[in-house]
Amino acid sequence: QRANIHGVEAKLEVPRWGPFSGFLSYSNMVATGHLPVAGGLFLGDEAGEVILQEGAFPVTQDQRNTFRGRFRVQPHRRFWFALGSSYNSGLPFEIEGVSDLGFIARQYGPSILSKVNFERGRVRPAASFDLSAGVELYNADRKSLRLQADALNVFDRLNVINFSGALSGTAVQAGRNFAVRLNASF
Repeated sequence: QRANIHGVEAKLEVPRWGPFSGFLSYSNMVATGHLPVAGGLFLGDEAGEVILQEGAFPVTQDQRNTFRGRFRVQPHRRFWFALGSSYNSGLPFEIEGVSDLGFIARQYGPSILSKVNFERGRVRPAASFDLSAGVELYNADRKSLRLQADALNVFDRLNVINFSGALSGTAVQAGRNFAVRLNASF
């Protein structure tokens, strides 16, 4: 089996302009597997037939468009805050086995299914907005103590990453969550 990955990636990094810094990145990628297959893991009754077929198919990590961005402001040498955002256009999926939509709805629920486009065979786009702030509490003689707080997925958006994968199942991004980190260097 061979896989082709074609893509374009662009990244704009803003060097430190006074108290401001950040980056924007975009990637467009197409990942395709080509039949016939010469190895791999095939499940189900039709596994033998798949090996002999010809054609192309999107591989499981064929996420076409990805955007990332972060804007950071450091108004004081010991304090900073940042805004970050991400967008993923969605991964492909295939449902193996039972394809009864009623059964699938009972298994996953309406909120998960609303994030899946069955006609295109792709998970719907996912987006997240994050906030971070940090303060340097102590810095002297090669010793420092920094405190950082993060709020991730601030708008508590339900983002399905992968749907009904044979090995990975259904992956959902964590809802709104918070983290506090204390970093000591000596």
